[in-house]
Amino acid sequence: MRVGLHRFRAALPALLLLVAAAFAGPLQAQMPFYTDDPAVTAPGILHVEAFDELDGLQSSQFPDLRQNTANLKLNFSPVRHLELDLDVPYLRIERAAGSQTSSGPGDTNLGVKWNLRERSPDTLAAAYAVSLYVEFPTGDTREGLGSGLTDYWLNFIAQKPSITVADGVV
Repeated sequence: MRVGLHRFRAALPALLLLVAAAFAGPLQAQMPFYTDDPAVTAPGILHVEAFDELDGLQSSQFPDLRQNTANLKLNFSPVRHLELDLDVPYLRIERAAGSQTSSGPGDTNLGVKWNLRERSPDTLAAAYAVSLYVEFPTGDTREGLGSGLTDYWLNFIAQKPSITVADGVV
């Protein structure tokens, strides 16, 4: 009797996974969460970042099919603990046959991040920062390249190190 119960417990995770897979339905993805850490660029340093994102758009966006966003991001720290940010996207929206493709600059973001407390390597105390971003309506709204609105983001950032057995603090 005990052997049978032990085998059942060992097989239970696989059985649950099989049942979940049998009843699984289609999933809808959401946009990724915005993440940031409290660190800022070193004073006097210009950090340049360029990246490209290609998105397949949802059917509710028809006739828009795909959007390619090429982004240039500049970070500069004029003084310790402060970072200024300029984010300039270039968009290309591909549409269904019979609709014209659009491309051009999107809405521009300006931001500032202030590091309130840096992480010390010899403590488990958290690091803190606050950032404010403003998105200006610089993209062409008729072409779908901009929102036509000024948007604001205010972020409070906390980061706490984890403990490792070998080093004590990561």
